[in-house]
Amino acid sequence: MEKRKFLVVVDPSHERHLALERMLDIITQQRQWELEFHVLIGVEIEDKADPGTPDEIIRSSADIDALLRPLNELDVKYTAEYFWTRNWRKSIVDAATRFDCDSIMLCEASAEHKRGIADSKWDLIRKAEMDVVICDEGTKAPIDCILAAVNTQVTDKVHTALNEKIIERGKFLSHYFDAEFHVVNAYKDSEDFPDRGLIGRMSGLPRENIHRDMGKPEEVIAEVSRKVNADMVILGISPRQGLAAKFSSHTTEKVMELIEVDVVALS
Repeated sequence: MEKRKFLVVVDPSHERHLALERMLDIITQQRQWELEFHVLIGVEIEDKADPGTPDEIIRSSADIDALLRPLNELDVKYTAEYFWTRNWRKSIVDAATRFDCDSIMLCEASAEHKRGIADSKWDLIRKAEMDVVICDEGTKAPIDCILAAVNTQVTDKVHTALNEKIIERGKFLSHYFDAEFHVVNAYKDSEDFPDRGLIGRMSGLPRENIHRDMGKPEEVIAEVSRKVNADMVILGISPRQGLAAKFSSHTTEKVMELIEVDVVALS
């Protein structure tokens, strides 16, 4: 039986807690995998990224009890801690490492990708050694369709391994949620055409679930996501460094700006 451990990041200044909602979605699937959760409740000190953030955040013990009540009612196995920090990304990654988590889940408002990811937020996605799940309000339970984005034209060992990881995670999640699974591979011109047979062998999917469209990767992924009504999109974060890494982050950020469903970022 496979065991999965999640770090669930909750910002008490928000009225809606999407990561906590997704945690409940996962729990209520009642699959055979053993699950553990660590709930990290807190804020970044002097974070001025969102002008709507109040100067003071006051929450009573009753508020926190109400926040965690759905977990207690389901008799969920979890731990919780509270934090305030000047280094948002480091505090979250440190907690995920300390509790040996496989995945970090946070809501899209925390990631701020609708306005462009701030440096610390992108650092979390790029530098975390575990999956990072950005929960968006466009995803509604149950999760019925999962889309994985690959780039099979790049054939070095590192990128091949990343493609394999993306597809394996998509297969795992589609199995867990009993969801339909699709794979998309964008290409820039006829000389860059991806091999459908290769994708089929990697994924085990029929032809109709494999999408190869020409255009900018972010636009192709967003369009196919809408076409198949995906509830979750899996993206790979390139391991490249320097300017190449900056370009990769820019492409991934654009994808996240164009879609309004959950994104699972793998590195």
